[in-house]
Amino acid sequence: MLDPVLGALAAVAFVSLAALLLAPVPTGVVDAVQVAVWAFFAWLCRQVGAQPRTAPAVRRFWRCIAVAGLVFAAGNLVTLVGGFRRPPQDENAVIVWTLLVAVGVAILGWAMYAFPLDTMACRARARLRLDVAAIMVAFAMLAWHLCVPGGSAPPHTARLYVTVLASVMALLAVFGAVKLLISGSAPFTPGAGVALAAGVVIGSWSVLHLLNMHASDARLLNAAQLAAALLFAAAARVQCLQMAAKPSGLTRRRRPAHSRLPYVAVAATQVLLVAEVWREGLTFRSWGMVVGAGTVVTLVMCRQNLAFADNAQLLHRLRHQEKRFRSLVQHSSDLTLLVDADGVVRYASPALRDLLGVEPRRAVGRPLTSLLGPDDAPAVEKLLADVVADPTGSVRRQLQAHHVDGATRWGEALATNRLDEADVSGVIINIRDVTEARTLQDLLRHQATHDELTGLPNRALLNEKARQLQHEPLRQEAVLLLDLDDFKAVNDELGHSVGDQLLVVVADRLRRCVRPTDTVARLGGDEFVVLLTGTTVQGAVATARRILGALAEPVMIDGHRLTARASIGIAVGSDEQFDALLRDADIAMYEAKRDGSGIRVHARPPSVDGVRPDATASGVVPLP
Repeated sequence: MLDPVLGALAAVAFVSLAALLLAPVPTGVVDAVQVAVWAFFAWLCRQVGAQPRTAPAVRRFWRCIAVAGLVFAAGNLVTLVGGFRRPPQDENAVIVWTLLVAVGVAILGWAMYAFPLDTMACRARARLRLDVAAIMVAFAMLAWHLCVPGGSAPPHTARLYVTVLASVMALLAVFGAVKLLISGSAPFTPGAGVALAAGVVIGSWSVLHLLNMHASDARLLNAAQLAAALLFAAAARVQCLQMAAKPSGLTRRRRPAHSRLPYVAVAATQVLLVAEVWREGLTFRSWGMVVGAGTVVTLVMCRQNLAFADNAQLLHRLRHQEKRFRSLVQHSSDLTLLVDADGVVRYASPALRDLLGVEPRRAVGRPLTSLLGPDDAPAVEKLLADVVADPTGSVRRQLQAHHVDGATRWGEALATNRLDEADVSGVIINIRDVTEARTLQDLLRHQATHDELTGLPNRALLNEKARQLQHEPLRQEAVLLLDLDDFKAVNDELGHSVGDQLLVVVADRLRRCVRPTDTVARLGGDEFVVLLTGTTVQGAVATARRILGALAEPVMIDGHRLTARASIGIAVGSDEQFDALLRDADIAMYEAKRDGSGIRVHARPPSVDGVRPDATASGVVPLP
């Protein structure tokens, strides 16, 4: 939907310009309309500055050009009151009007020049200003070439003033465009910037031709001046409207790393100077162009010298940072690896020598799995797969590695994906040696889950094993609860040292009597548990008899010939009934101890379709 204010400006522009181009209009009417348009422009600029979220730099810029608009309005008011004609005949009148327009142009130029470049470093701002200055001098040379026809100064003072003013206005438009192009920021939105640039260009063209036009061309001159004023007003309104989407009013884009415009300016000025001297020799105009070309070259040389100094400083900082980084990496106890997406090592820090006994240069080109050790290859492959799957993430994991002397090392690895970074193009893996911590952790865990005397699992590890079996397919298990007979007499008569050694012998013989998949645990004192997985009542009884036979073999301890006797209770059922099976085995064991049979079985009906059997249906039964 068209904005009412822009619609009104478009209507005024259409009617006014059509009237000026199609029929003679009194100069006073044209001046009056321009006074109104410039005053309206100033009011619109104040509206832009009054927006609540406007950036301070944008507010200052638009308030400043609002003052320029009032000055232009004053210039048109002077021509209205003085009754100046176009083209003007009185040089003094032209000078007065020129001075007022010059003040407005100076305000516009100052507003553009004073726009801050807060996001740039001090030296970067200096380079930018030198670039802009070189380009502006090149355009000034072009203006000089156009303003001094025939190689000599204009004969009329008024013509000279107007020509210089028009050139300055054109340079102002160029200055704004160049600053925006190089710096990447501007105090206006793109739409407002286009309207402002068009207004400046048309206005400078009208001023340049003020003294060169015939009376019959006055209508075109008036239309151009009015069009410039209307474009300025439209720019202010467009800025106000577009700030609904960009409340700050700023236009920002990525600043290019370098600009070729200064070098183009040097080349253009040199070509223009050579062509001028070749055609006309050393005239008033060519001497001015010599000065301009020399100024452009000097500015670009200063800019290059500043850039060389910055580059030298940057290289010094980079060397310092590289040296510091290299020192940190090479003297760090943590291993740093860089591997590609296929897991091939591209860099290894010197810590590899201490961690695994491998020279870093020999690790380059080898797969990471072979470098850390083939035993933990699946864990290494899983680590690489996880980190490659997450382009922006990191994966932390403990890995087992092997030293060249055969010792096992544990490392805490932090893998970070940097495959998408052109300067890295790999996965960075930092590995810290945690062997001592892992050894201590394993020792503490072993102490917490194993019997200190016999090395057998304790009740905690036995419960954990039973919970693990619950996650496996339902099957029949057997629990053997074993208690040594008359063990108290051994402690009382021969001492606890002999009793402890006897318990160690019993634990060792229990291990030899079961399968690797079975579990032997010590509950405490002289009580032991054997958990048989995937067995039957007959298999459990056979194992119990094998245990009693092994325990019956005599053993010499501190000169004493001892024979261990035991009572064993057996309970058979599904693995999800472990606590109940342990309780039933305990009942059967006491029955065996009471009647001296050595082995008793507590039968429990198997579960059907996952339904637990009734405990009342179980009982101690004779051996099969």
